[in-house]
Amino acid sequence: MFTGRAVIAVKILRPLGDWSAGDVVLLEDWKAKELWEAKIVEVIDETDKVIGEIDRAIAEERENEPLMPLPAGLYERAEFYMYYLENYVRMNAGEGIETINVKLTKLANLKKKLEHLKTIRFNKILKAVMLRPNSLELLSRLSPEERRIYLQLSRIRNEWLGEE
Repeated sequence: MFTGRAVIAVKILRPLGDWSAGDVVLLEDWKAKELWEAKIVEVIDETDKVIGEIDRAIAEERENEPLMPLPAGLYERAEFYMYYLENYVRMNAGEGIETINVKLTKLANLKKKLEHLKTIRFNKILKAVMLRPNSLELLSRLSPEERRIYLQLSRIRNEWLGEE
């Protein structure tokens, strides 16, 4: 699930290697997940920042016809914070209702905006496949997940139309 392409800010709760309690460090998403589950780190909740990046990406996609490059690791960071919020709520159900409601609201907002961005980009990828299959220029603007979709759809299109 986590790829190491996203960097997550965490606060060290107890000494680990060269890190002291209280240090704030950046870790790959899979490391942050493992250490958070082991209660060695506290995830610094940057969900609002990720939502802002998604909002900017949606605005850019609406304003521009071609696919625009996304910030590196945006999908992975969004996936991490969805995982974090879901599990935070589950693991801290006894915490104050306000905190839980804030986390659930952020989670719902993040999921909705991410789905909207993916829908916009998927529709643009479909159009690109029809008009420009296997374009290296387009590939350079896509995330790794989107590249896979674009290349598979291009292959299917070319097979269907006999343009292999």
